[in-house]
Amino acid sequence: MAAFATLPAIQSLALSPDGQHLAGIAHKANGSVVFTSRFDGSELKGALETDDRKFQLNWVRWANNQRLVVSTGFTSKIRGVSIRQSRALAMDADGGHLVQLAPSESFSQDRVVDWNPDDGQHVLMRQFGMILEVDVNTGKDKMLQSGRDYTSWLVDAQHRVRLAVRGREDGVQISVRDNAGADWRVLWRFKAEDPKTVYPIAFGDDPNLLYFTAEENDRLALFSAKLDDLDEAGEPKRHLLAASDADDFAGVRFAPGTHRLIGYTGPGEGDAARAFIPEDLKELARAIDEVLPGRFNRIGPFSADSERYVVSSSGNGVPPELYVGERRSGLLRLVVRQYPELDPSQMTGKRSIGYKSRDGLAIRGYLTLPKGQKPAAGWPMVLMPHGGPIWSDDKDFDPWAELLASRGYAVLQVNFRGSDSQGISFIKAGLKKWGLEMQDDLTDGVQWAVAERHADPSRICVAGASFGGYAALMGAVKTPDLYRCAVSFAGVSDLVTLSRHTADLFNTAGLDKMMGNYWYDRQQLKATSPAQRAAEIKVPVLLVHGTADASVPYEQSELMAKALKSAGKQFEFITQEAGDHQLSLQEHRQEFFAALVRFLDTHLGAGKLVTKAAAN
Repeated sequence: MAAFATLPAIQSLALSPDGQHLAGIAHKANGSVVFTSRFDGSELKGALETDDRKFQLNWVRWANNQRLVVSTGFTSKIRGVSIRQSRALAMDADGGHLVQLAPSESFSQDRVVDWNPDDGQHVLMRQFGMILEVDVNTGKDKMLQSGRDYTSWLVDAQHRVRLAVRGREDGVQISVRDNAGADWRVLWRFKAEDPKTVYPIAFGDDPNLLYFTAEENDRLALFSAKLDDLDEAGEPKRHLLAASDADDFAGVRFAPGTHRLIGYTGPGEGDAARAFIPEDLKELARAIDEVLPGRFNRIGPFSADSERYVVSSSGNGVPPELYVGERRSGLLRLVVRQYPELDPSQMTGKRSIGYKSRDGLAIRGYLTLPKGQKPAAGWPMVLMPHGGPIWSDDKDFDPWAELLASRGYAVLQVNFRGSDSQGISFIKAGLKKWGLEMQDDLTDGVQWAVAERHADPSRICVAGASFGGYAALMGAVKTPDLYRCAVSFAGVSDLVTLSRHTADLFNTAGLDKMMGNYWYDRQQLKATSPAQRAAEIKVPVLLVHGTADASVPYEQSELMAKALKSAGKQFEFITQEAGDHQLSLQEHRQEFFAALVRFLDTHLGAGKLVTKAAAN
């Protein structure tokens, strides 16, 4: 089981501009370390280490061929609220000459908006409504632009602050200037919920070329505009670059060190070429797909000359691997298997499924089935709703689903309404529907699995994390006879308290729109809060939560535990001291997975060990 419950071996693998060295973050049993190595993996050296308890490592990137920039994170308490903060450090490749970049009072101090590859000695960073030019050797900064009421900025290919976005509850204003010393002028104004709203991404290699996304046929499509080519209303003329009925376009890819467009989407399964525009890169992608077939092969980053590159490769039932490649020689070297103890031949993979909800909405999802002969009554099954809730499950490798399948459990993952996989209207269909139609979609999925004889109706549990934890608890409330048990990791339990708690420190417009407001929607939020309805639960409940969770307050599980205890219900509550929302500590991840399997084995009847990995 530990083979599934470990953190991936390496995160944030980066390639130096000259392509000679790698840098990354390696996870160990008792912490993490920033490391560097030669391109071929030789001469491995540690540069910065942490035990992951107070500080964690977020990402690493080369500022130039000698200096690294590393993002670190930690959780602090401000007015009783857990806040996730970040800091940026710069250091030599061996860890020497370490400095903090632009220290300030900002919570997030690692937001690099321009890596300035022409210079290599400075980066541009956003903090507290300011854009700072920061020296990666000394950490000293110089303010280039300020404006606290602006929510984001864009820098052009010449490293000039050229675009500013001011977001308010009543809408968005996007301003631009023609050069660094010019006056700002309003480019677009949009009222809240205006379907014509644009979302700027980046400037192109032409100083007047802007890339942005906007709604097109219920999806986000990619557009470009020349800022000096205006329509009759005085707005830039839009030119559609990419649109799809099946995908949203959220970003662009540039050639290394430039703003020359080379791609605008991610790879497809077995189709890495779709991520690129130039034919030579498409050919490279097809060659990689031939070597690593049937996978999602994510190619990049590249060296400055585009000759060397990194590949992150994973797939349906295929644990992720990292490779480095050379275009000139055609070599592709395996750097690391992220789950080295998992045998791909023992994985089972997901099946795409679909059904209609009770009100006729098309719902999609995935079913992971154990290897071996299906029992006559169907498999014991775990419904595993995803977090977010504006998120979605996909076909890529999933260690949670594979672990449970290896223990003999079928796993159903449903992209209920509100998920981000089926268009903008599908997302909107979930707004303020927590515990209502969103929950019904999950219930309908279980009933579909039973009707198709995939699941034994007497042996079904619901388990999830974050919003998925909320859905697990609400499932036990709303359909108490459907499940044998419920598991919530870091789940929400009291919507009124969450809304009020968040309002103490943050602008809650986004949460109010998604979930509802504690003042205006109080009755609905109370009716859809599991902690308010604990007396209706009939099955055992497992709660697991970290005390340093900055996404869902630990108090949410405390409230649920108190409500269950007051109602005389059977439950178990595991507190993970200093634990976060992502199970970043190895020991916490191992503890949760072990508790999950034990709980399922107890209340569904022990699943049959069907793979070697499960036994380990």
